[in-house]
Amino acid sequence: MRSYLVVANQTLLGPELQKELRTRIEAGPSSFYVLVPNTAAAHYHTVPAAGGLMPMPSVVLDSGRPASDEEATAQARQRLDQVLADLAAQKVQADGDLGSAHPLEAIEKVLADRDFDEIVVATLPRRASRWLKADLPHQAERRFGLPVTTITAKR
Repeated sequence: MRSYLVVANQTLLGPELQKELRTRIEAGPSSFYVLVPNTAAAHYHTVPAAGGLMPMPSVVLDSGRPASDEEATAQARQRLDQVLADLAAQKVQADGDLGSAHPLEAIEKVLADRDFDEIVVATLPRRASRWLKADLPHQAERRFGLPVTTITAKR
């Protein structure tokens, strides 16, 4: 059985990641641990719009920018619960939790207790992704010695 660490937050329910998970499930027995770095409300992504800022489309963000860190945590927990329920409905072994807002720290903590064959990182589009700007996928690959697949949301 292949074991995957999935790292995502705002893109967790996006079609790109969901397609990638389906591909892995169809390839053979798989288990997933879904790690959601608990992003602060101030770091949620918005895009410029006429008259001000508006949240990215609902395909990436389910409720727009949270008003507080507590709301951001609640949204992250809701996305995590939804993806775990979806995987369970497909009879796929899956677990997960919220982690540090700093993805490398969060990954390191999970890897201290579990072994994986691969890390799958799902991010916002390049123009908006703090994770890609920080080179998270390559840093994770070098630091943890596991292959990393990067899934980038289209919008």
